[in-house]
Amino acid sequence: MQRCPACNARLGAATLCPRCGAELKQIILSERVAEQWLSVSLQSTGGGRMNVAVPAVLRSLSFKQTPAAKLLRGFLVQRLYRTLYVTVAEQCWPEALDTLGYLRMLEGQNETLRRFDEMIGHLSVESAVNSSSD
Repeated sequence: MQRCPACNARLGAATLCPRCGAELKQIILSERVAEQWLSVSLQSTGGGRMNVAVPAVLRSLSFKQTPAAKLLRGFLVQRLYRTLYVTVAEQCWPEALDTLGYLRMLEGQNETLRRFDEMIGHLSVESAVNSSSD
């Protein structure tokens, strides 16, 4: 942190603002925790572990809304939509539903995700019926 969030004074390494006396220890700690969660998310993304990456980036953003965490969140959304298209095309219904869950975590429920959920439900039942009749 370079400036006091209360009075905008320049800060050194002290945990007290030299101008207004604000205690900054908890704010500095939350910034560090946000960086650690962002690191976990980046490493998990690189390893293809969305089950860890998605909650970690959300945890990072809950501590501090950094540009890097926002960028990673956007990247994860794009990557997950790409994965969703592939899993639907390949009729991998459990993986498609998992991907929808991660997208809901990142974006909340929206019309697009609701329609994907409905479509996957319909197509998975249809493919199960077709495979049982063969």
